[in-house]
Amino acid sequence: MSAGAATLSALGAAALFAAGTALQYREATFAGSVSTSPLAVLRRLIVSPAWLLGTGLLGVGLGFHAYALNQGTLTLVQPLLITGVLFTLPASRFAGGPPLRLREMAWAMVLVVGLAAFLVSSTPTSQSATGVDPLPAFGIAAGSAAGVAVCLVLARRSRGNVAATMLGVAAGIGLAGSAALIKICTDLATRGLGVLASSWQLYAMAVVGLSSVAISQLAYRAGPMTASIPAINTVNPILSVLLGWAAFDDSFRVSPAAVSVEVVSLVAVISATVALSRHAAIRHSDIRLEKSPTAIRPPSTST
Repeated sequence: MSAGAATLSALGAAALFAAGTALQYREATFAGSVSTSPLAVLRRLIVSPAWLLGTGLLGVGLGFHAYALNQGTLTLVQPLLITGVLFTLPASRFAGGPPLRLREMAWAMVLVVGLAAFLVSSTPTSQSATGVDPLPAFGIAAGSAAGVAVCLVLARRSRGNVAATMLGVAAGIGLAGSAALIKICTDLATRGLGVLASSWQLYAMAVVGLSSVAISQLAYRAGPMTASIPAINTVNPILSVLLGWAAFDDSFRVSPAAVSVEVVSLVAVISATVALSRHAAIRHSDIRLEKSPTAIRPPSTST
């Protein structure tokens, strides 16, 4: 295992995910503004070079993510993926959004400093050689499944922001579980493809991963993205840290000074993530309005 390789790969995955999502969103928004038929939109997308490039970038990013999880711990890799919201800001500008604002750059600085302080103070770079602890892993898996079920029920009974937030929480839980399964599968792959193909974790990873992506899409459609994106971006790393500590035996410093820094920095990271996620969601909404032929724009004024 190499913490340096894991760090670089996780940052690369975050950048590729942001770029791929921006390309796909731009093309999907344009296709949706031209036609309202889902089938017609899909036909336009699968022949769009930009959309296909975005898909390719997401695929490469997934490879970087898998390699990072193979080389590092959940408690290192998943928090680093939060930096994706930093790459989203210039990516959304490329997709047609407004210029970066001073407030966004300030929150970006808070995120970087808070994340660096958390990783340095907690030193989540070591992991027990005994593998996954079955009992804690089963307990967290059962609790996560129950949490997803509760969120889906609440989302079904709600509308707007509440529904989008509940679905975002459910997607964040699923993505954290998917990351844990990816880590296990990359370890199994080192023993041979036959071992991986005969493992239940591979198929569980596919089911959990695809289900989480589907739930995230439902979250985007259920209400404003300012409700769903912050939920996904905060629940995913927090649950991943819990999984890494309980199931994978990731170690942390537990002195009073270290714990104080960890708590303060984690609060700063969560606050910055929520703020930047909301800004990113607003930018995506602005892009959709600009590209929509039916959008009502305010009349221009001359001075």
